[in-house]
Amino acid sequence: MSDVYEADVVVVGAGLGGLSSARHLQEAGHSVVVVEGHSKPGGYAHFFRWEGFRFEVALHALDGLGPGGWARRNFETLDILDRVEFNRLDPFYTVRFPDFEVTVPGDLAGYLDEIGRVFPEELSGAKELFAEIERVAHDLSAYGRDRAAGDRVPIHEMPARYPHMAAAFGSSWSDFLGRFIKSEEARALLSTLWGYLGLPPSRLSAGLMAMTLHSYHTGGAWYPTGGSGTMSWKIVEAIEERGGVVLLRNEVRGIDLSDPLGVKVTTSRGIEVRAKAVISNASPRSTLDLIEGPPVDDAWARDVGSEAPALSSMVVHLALDRDVAAEGWDHHEFFDMVSYDLEAEYEAVLEGRFEDVSMIVSNYTVVDPSCAPPGGSVLALTVLAPWDYRDVWGTGGDRTNYRVNQGYIDVKQQAGEILIERAEAFIPGLRDSILEMRIGTPLTNARYVRQPSGSLYGREQTVMSQMNRRGPRTPMENVFLAGAWVGGGGMTPAIDSGRTAARAAARYLGSVSA
Repeated sequence: MSDVYEADVVVVGAGLGGLSSARHLQEAGHSVVVVEGHSKPGGYAHFFRWEGFRFEVALHALDGLGPGGWARRNFETLDILDRVEFNRLDPFYTVRFPDFEVTVPGDLAGYLDEIGRVFPEELSGAKELFAEIERVAHDLSAYGRDRAAGDRVPIHEMPARYPHMAAAFGSSWSDFLGRFIKSEEARALLSTLWGYLGLPPSRLSAGLMAMTLHSYHTGGAWYPTGGSGTMSWKIVEAIEERGGVVLLRNEVRGIDLSDPLGVKVTTSRGIEVRAKAVISNASPRSTLDLIEGPPVDDAWARDVGSEAPALSSMVVHLALDRDVAAEGWDHHEFFDMVSYDLEAEYEAVLEGRFEDVSMIVSNYTVVDPSCAPPGGSVLALTVLAPWDYRDVWGTGGDRTNYRVNQGYIDVKQQAGEILIERAEAFIPGLRDSILEMRIGTPLTNARYVRQPSGSLYGREQTVMSQMNRRGPRTPMENVFLAGAWVGGGGMTPAIDSGRTAARAAARYLGSVSA
């Protein structure tokens, strides 16, 4: 006989959105069971080990965690601020362009000083830009407070009530930025973080980019000691301490909406979880595939099926037998920008020309020496990458046992070599220092995190998608969504999506109880 659990809510997927929704539901007094197919929680927020080295899967920097930062209240609810040490990154990052290099301090005033040093003629415009970004943030906060109070402003009234927010989220970053910054070089500098969001300035939501800059430069950039995986395990610990259940290595096989209690979730190990409601941290498309029972609304199904996944990544994880920070290369986050034409660079990403795209070199040993033995380093070389590169990374689209497919092995090795050769230009002798190399591709992301096309950020974060963001509710009254596809890409937005989904589910549970 299979094991059967009962709870108010069953959460499908122990990514940060799912874990956050579980903790927020517990704070509202509801019981939870979280079901996850992987052996580790966290989704992209986890790590793997080799011979005393610890490799970070995806996290570069958390945003908004400082006092007053927008994300801090969520982390307080997760109950991990006292369980995990969060280190502020200052400087935040260094970026190298063909003609100059800038080290970006962790505070806005210092960042503006650096902009003025390199582009004195653009300093006035940069100050005006960040003043406008502050106004956008103020509008966004007012909008959030109004919604929490039950004030649903009709879309045609948005420009009057929240003019700066409406203008930003109705514009591309290139159009928004062009109001303040004139030179291509300065615009490229202020767009360095476009890779964190997965689209070039012409397609990227200005509101999203503006809030990214605001969050990092007011609430700080942070990295947890022990890596993002430690953070995920500590959230699990907090859930379990309060009576919640987290079931790992249990791939969900079905979400049955015809169960008398409301929902029945079945897993690959024969476990059943019966609940009044379900929150899915899987993509809407994957959630749709799991649903059994009454027919799903056709229009919603078509909408879900039409969503374009955001770009994925290739990451070359390196264990080195030398401490490159001690040698003087002490950047936690280093952007190697190949040109000022970010639109051409995006096309190079789509075409898989990895020698012509921005590369991030992360030295995790700088901020967290525990990730490597004494005298060693852990580096990650990261580029955005398309799913269909070289006929789906040499597999022809057949992902069956792809990891032992020689075509796949050859293609990813050749692509990885391009990044290593580039990194050797500023870390001489890098290749001879490598003890271990692991290469993650979009197929790796799809396998472990179950994201369509290995997406890093859910759906593409275009102007239109941000203006018409998918909420946590679905046409099924007891099915709710969390994660990047509704909250936006990034770990702190994923956590916030869990809060939003929990709030919607709690309202439903209140109506059921009544």
